[in-house]
Amino acid sequence: MVTFEHVSFSYNEEGKEAQIIDDLNFRIKKGSFTALIGPSGCGKSTILSLICGFYKPKKGSIFLDSDLQGTGKIGYMLQNDHLLEWRTIFKNILLGLEIQKKKTKETLQYAHSLLSKYGLREYENAKPSALSGGMRQRAALIRTLVLQPSLLLLDEPFSALDYQTRLHVSSDIYHIIKEEEKTAILVTHDIAEAVALADTIIVLTKSPCTVKEIIPIKFEQNGITREAVRSTPLFQYYFDLVWEALQNEKE
Repeated sequence: MVTFEHVSFSYNEEGKEAQIIDDLNFRIKKGSFTALIGPSGCGKSTILSLICGFYKPKKGSIFLDSDLQGTGKIGYMLQNDHLLEWRTIFKNILLGLEIQKKKTKETLQYAHSLLSKYGLREYENAKPSALSGGMRQRAALIRTLVLQPSLLLLDEPFSALDYQTRLHVSSDIYHIIKEEEKTAILVTHDIAEAVALADTIIVLTKSPCTVKEIIPIKFEQNGITREAVRSTPLFQYYFDLVWEALQNEKE
Protein backbone atom coordinates (compact mmCIF):
# COMPACT_ATOMS: atom_id res chain seq x y z
CA MET A 1 0.00 0.00 0.00
CA VAL A 2 2.90 2.37 0.80
CA THR A 3 6.49 2.00 -0.41
CA PHE A 4 9.47 4.22 0.44
CA GLU A 5 12.47 3.80 -1.86
CA HIS A 6 15.69 5.61 -0.92
CA VAL A 7 13.75 8.55 0.53
CA SER A 8 15.65 11.50 2.00
CA PHE A 9 14.18 14.70 3.41
CA SER A 10 15.52 17.90 4.94
CA TYR A 11 14.14 21.17 6.31
CA ASN A 12 15.52 24.59 5.57
CA GLU A 13 16.00 26.44 8.85
CA GLU A 14 17.34 30.00 8.79
CA GLY A 15 19.07 29.34 5.50
CA LYS A 16 20.63 26.11 6.71
CA GLU A 17 19.58 22.64 5.62
CA ALA A 18 18.75 20.19 8.42
CA GLN A 19 18.54 16.62 7.18
CA ILE A 20 15.82 14.61 8.94
CA ILE A 21 15.57 11.41 6.86
CA ASP A 22 18.34 9.63 4.97
CA ASP A 23 17.90 6.79 2.47
CA LEU A 24 14.72 5.39 4.04
CA ASN A 25 13.35 2.12 2.62
CA PHE A 26 10.30 0.15 3.75
CA ARG A 27 7.01 -1.28 2.51
CA ILE A 28 3.61 -1.24 4.24
CA LYS A 29 1.33 -4.12 3.24
CA LYS A 30 -2.40 -3.68 2.77
CA GLY A 31 -4.34 -4.67 5.90
CA SER A 32 -1.29 -4.51 8.16
CA PHE A 33 -0.77 -2.63 11.42
CA THR A 34 2.75 -1.18 11.41
CA ALA A 35 4.46 0.70 14.24
CA LEU A 36 7.25 3.23 13.71
CA ILE A 37 9.48 3.57 16.76
CA GLY A 38 12.68 5.51 17.29
CA PRO A 39 14.30 8.22 19.42
CA SER A 40 12.60 11.59 19.92
CA GLY A 41 13.04 13.93 16.99
CA CYS A 42 14.21 11.23 14.60
CA GLY A 43 11.54 12.00 11.99
CA LYS A 44 8.65 9.64 12.75
CA SER A 45 5.93 12.28 12.35
CA THR A 46 7.72 13.65 9.28
CA ILE A 47 7.33 10.22 7.66
CA LEU A 48 3.55 10.46 8.17
CA SER A 49 3.57 13.94 6.63
CA LEU A 50 5.46 12.59 3.61
CA ILE A 51 2.86 9.84 3.18
CA CYS A 52 0.06 12.43 3.30
CA GLY A 53 1.81 14.60 0.75
CA PHE A 54 2.27 17.53 3.17
CA TYR A 55 5.97 17.34 2.28
CA LYS A 56 7.81 16.07 -0.77
CA PRO A 57 10.99 13.99 -0.50
CA LYS A 58 14.24 15.68 -1.49
CA LYS A 59 15.47 12.38 -2.91
CA GLY A 60 13.91 8.99 -3.62
CA SER A 61 10.33 7.98 -4.29
CA ILE A 62 7.15 7.28 -2.33
CA PHE A 63 4.64 4.99 -4.03
CA LEU A 64 1.00 4.85 -2.88
CA ASP A 65 -1.50 2.16 -3.84
CA SER A 66 -4.35 3.25 -6.12
CA ASP A 67 -6.69 2.82 -3.10
CA LEU A 68 -5.07 5.92 -1.59
CA GLN A 69 -5.77 8.24 -4.50
CA GLY A 70 -8.44 10.84 -3.81
CA THR A 71 -9.62 13.05 -0.97
CA GLY A 72 -10.23 11.34 2.34
CA LYS A 73 -8.44 8.10 1.47
CA ILE A 74 -5.79 8.75 4.12
CA GLY A 75 -7.06 9.37 7.66
CA TYR A 76 -4.92 11.10 10.29
CA MET A 77 -5.40 10.72 14.05
CA LEU A 78 -3.34 13.02 16.29
CA GLN A 79 -2.20 13.02 19.93
CA ASN A 80 -5.16 15.20 20.95
CA ASP A 81 -8.71 14.44 19.87
CA HIS A 82 -9.41 18.07 18.81
CA LEU A 83 -13.13 17.65 19.41
CA LEU A 84 -14.91 21.01 19.29
CA GLU A 85 -16.71 21.74 22.56
CA TRP A 86 -19.42 23.85 20.91
CA ARG A 87 -20.47 20.90 18.74
CA THR A 88 -22.15 17.69 19.87
CA ILE A 89 -20.32 14.39 19.44
CA PHE A 90 -22.39 13.59 16.36
CA LYS A 91 -21.68 16.99 14.81
CA ASN A 92 -17.98 16.57 15.61
CA ILE A 93 -18.03 13.27 13.77
CA LEU A 94 -19.64 14.95 10.76
CA LEU A 95 -17.02 17.71 10.55
CA GLY A 96 -14.83 16.03 7.92
CA LEU A 97 -17.87 15.13 5.83
CA GLU A 98 -18.97 18.77 5.90
CA ILE A 99 -15.53 20.07 4.95
CA GLN A 100 -15.26 17.60 2.05
CA LYS A 101 -18.91 18.17 1.04
CA LYS A 102 -19.69 14.47 1.50
CA LYS A 103 -22.61 14.86 3.88
CA THR A 104 -25.37 12.73 2.37
CA LYS A 105 -28.17 10.50 3.61
CA GLU A 106 -25.89 7.50 3.17
CA THR A 107 -22.92 8.99 5.04
CA LEU A 108 -25.20 10.15 7.88
CA GLN A 109 -26.52 6.60 8.19
CA TYR A 110 -22.96 5.29 8.21
CA ALA A 111 -22.00 7.75 10.97
CA HIS A 112 -24.95 6.58 13.08
CA SER A 113 -24.00 2.95 12.48
CA LEU A 114 -20.40 3.56 13.65
CA LEU A 115 -21.63 5.29 16.79
CA SER A 116 -23.90 2.35 17.56
CA LYS A 117 -21.30 -0.27 16.70
CA TYR A 118 -18.66 1.24 18.97
CA GLY A 119 -20.79 2.21 21.95
CA LEU A 120 -21.25 5.96 21.55
CA ARG A 121 -24.79 6.23 20.17
CA GLU A 122 -26.24 7.31 23.53
CA TYR A 123 -23.69 10.15 23.67
CA GLU A 124 -24.27 11.54 20.17
CA ASN A 125 -26.00 14.67 21.52
CA ALA A 126 -23.52 15.18 24.35
CA LYS A 127 -20.70 17.73 24.31
CA PRO A 128 -17.10 16.40 24.34
CA SER A 129 -16.57 17.48 27.97
CA ALA A 130 -19.18 14.90 29.03
CA LEU A 131 -17.03 12.02 27.74
CA SER A 132 -14.05 10.28 29.31
CA GLY A 133 -10.65 10.54 27.63
CA GLY A 134 -11.01 7.07 26.16
CA MET A 135 -14.47 7.78 24.78
CA ARG A 136 -13.22 11.02 23.23
CA GLN A 137 -10.46 9.12 21.42
CA ARG A 138 -13.01 6.62 20.17
CA ALA A 139 -15.12 9.51 18.87
CA ALA A 140 -12.05 10.97 17.16
CA LEU A 141 -11.42 7.62 15.45
CA ILE A 142 -15.05 7.40 14.30
CA ARG A 143 -14.71 10.95 12.90
CA THR A 144 -11.79 9.62 10.84
CA LEU A 145 -13.48 6.34 9.85
CA VAL A 146 -16.68 8.03 8.64
CA LEU A 147 -14.67 9.35 5.66
CA GLN A 148 -13.92 5.70 4.80
CA PRO A 149 -10.13 6.05 4.45
CA SER A 150 -8.06 3.13 3.22
CA LEU A 151 -5.06 4.05 5.38
CA LEU A 152 -4.99 5.37 8.96
CA LEU A 153 -2.01 7.32 10.27
CA LEU A 154 -1.89 7.35 14.08
CA ASP A 155 0.53 9.91 15.54
CA GLU A 156 0.86 8.93 19.23
CA PRO A 157 -2.94 8.98 19.65
CA PHE A 158 -2.86 7.56 23.19
CA SER A 159 -0.09 9.67 24.73
CA ALA A 160 -2.46 12.14 26.43
CA LEU A 161 -4.24 9.33 28.34
CA ASP A 162 -3.36 7.92 31.75
CA TYR A 163 -1.68 4.50 31.70
CA GLN A 164 -4.73 2.39 32.58
CA THR A 165 -6.99 4.19 30.10
CA ARG A 166 -4.25 4.00 27.48
CA LEU A 167 -4.09 0.21 27.71
CA HIS A 168 -7.85 -0.13 27.36
CA VAL A 169 -8.26 2.43 24.56
CA SER A 170 -5.29 1.24 22.49
CA SER A 171 -6.70 -2.32 22.57
CA ASP A 172 -10.16 -1.01 21.73
CA ILE A 173 -8.93 1.03 18.77
CA TYR A 174 -6.76 -1.86 17.54
CA HIS A 175 -9.85 -4.07 17.31
CA ILE A 176 -11.89 -1.34 15.61
CA ILE A 177 -9.19 -0.87 12.97
CA LYS A 178 -8.93 -4.62 12.36
CA GLU A 179 -12.72 -5.03 12.24
CA GLU A 180 -13.00 -2.22 9.70
CA GLU A 181 -10.17 -3.87 7.71
CA LYS A 182 -8.02 -0.75 7.59
CA THR A 183 -4.28 -0.46 7.07
CA ALA A 184 -2.68 1.48 9.93
CA ILE A 185 0.67 3.08 10.70
CA LEU A 186 1.28 3.98 14.34
CA VAL A 187 3.96 6.38 15.59
CA THR A 188 4.85 5.69 19.23
CA HIS A 189 7.67 5.99 21.76
CA ASP A 190 6.21 3.13 23.80
CA ILE A 191 7.90 -0.21 23.04
CA ALA A 192 5.23 -2.23 24.88
CA GLU A 193 2.48 -0.46 22.94
CA ALA A 194 4.20 -1.16 19.63
CA VAL A 195 4.63 -4.85 20.48
CA ALA A 196 1.04 -5.22 21.73
CA LEU A 197 -0.58 -3.64 18.66
CA ALA A 198 1.61 -4.05 15.59
CA ASP A 199 2.05 -6.79 13.02
CA THR A 200 5.40 -5.23 12.10
CA ILE A 201 7.68 -2.82 13.98
CA ILE A 202 10.02 -0.57 12.00
CA VAL A 203 12.84 0.59 14.28
CA LEU A 204 14.38 3.89 13.15
CA THR A 205 17.82 5.33 13.88
CA LYS A 206 18.42 8.75 15.37
CA SER A 207 18.16 11.72 12.99
CA PRO A 208 18.79 11.75 10.11
CA CYS A 209 16.81 8.55 10.37
CA THR A 210 16.92 5.44 8.32
CA VAL A 211 15.66 1.91 9.04
CA LYS A 212 17.65 0.21 11.80
CA GLU A 213 15.63 -3.01 11.83
CA ILE A 214 12.26 -4.39 10.73
CA ILE A 215 10.74 -6.82 13.25
CA PRO A 216 7.72 -8.97 12.30
CA ILE A 217 5.38 -9.67 15.25
CA LYS A 218 3.77 -13.11 15.16
CA PHE A 219 1.39 -13.58 18.07
CA GLU A 220 -1.58 -14.86 16.05
CA GLN A 221 0.63 -17.34 14.20
CA ASN A 222 1.52 -18.77 17.60
CA GLY A 223 -2.12 -19.00 18.72
CA ILE A 224 -1.97 -15.97 21.04
CA THR A 225 -4.81 -13.44 21.03
CA ARG A 226 -4.02 -9.72 21.31
CA GLU A 227 -5.80 -9.56 24.67
CA ALA A 228 -3.34 -12.07 26.14
CA VAL A 229 -0.05 -10.93 24.60
CA ARG A 230 1.32 -8.86 27.49
CA SER A 231 1.45 -11.86 29.83
CA THR A 232 3.35 -14.15 27.44
CA PRO A 233 7.10 -14.89 27.17
CA LEU A 234 6.86 -14.01 23.46
CA PHE A 235 5.86 -10.46 24.40
CA GLN A 236 9.02 -10.07 26.47
CA TYR A 237 11.06 -11.59 23.63
CA TYR A 238 9.79 -8.98 21.15
CA PHE A 239 10.17 -6.18 23.71
CA ASP A 240 13.82 -7.13 24.21
CA LEU A 241 14.40 -7.26 20.43
CA VAL A 242 13.09 -3.71 19.99
CA TRP A 243 14.94 -2.46 23.08
CA GLU A 244 18.21 -3.89 21.80
CA ALA A 245 17.66 -2.36 18.34
CA LEU A 246 17.11 1.07 19.93
CA GLN A 247 20.33 1.03 21.91
CA ASN A 248 22.97 3.53 20.76
CA GLU A 249 20.23 5.51 19.00
CA LYS A 250 19.72 8.12 21.73
CA GLU A 251 20.34 11.76 20.88
